[in-house]
Amino acid sequence: MTGPGEFKPTTVALIWERDGGRCAKCGAFLVWERRGPVPGGWSLHHREDRGAGGVKRASKGRVQPRAYLALAANGVLTCGDGVAGCHGEITRNEVPARLGFRVARIGIRRPVDVPMLHALHGWVRLNNDGGYAPADEPDEEEMAA
Repeated sequence: MTGPGEFKPTTVALIWERDGGRCAKCGAFLVWERRGPVPGGWSLHHREDRGAGGVKRASKGRVQPRAYLALAANGVLTCGDGVAGCHGEITRNEVPARLGFRVARIGIRRPVDVPMLHALHGWVRLNNDGGYAPADEPDEEEMAA
């Protein structure tokens, strides 16, 4: 069973297929059975962070669910985990936000709206069905929005 904001097994399979079993940042080949913090392991990176506040956001005194955090457009395969490998680099903000691996939590744009530079597919917009569409490289102003 998955918790709030966690990717369901079917979503993990969609992301694995879309990313070709490779790290979306560096393109390294991954092994399905090595998911987790093991040598040569891999993990799923949430482009919009679930954050300390979980998957709900307060707005005008109400709590609004952020169920989209567990959809395919918000996840990419990465080598390593939140500390090591490409996932660690993204988490430590060593990967420029303009590459689309991080989406601001302020909610102006959702992950489906933010293009990213995918190691296999180039500039794309990910969708929630586990696919993607080609995208033009955004300018600095677009990525700042």
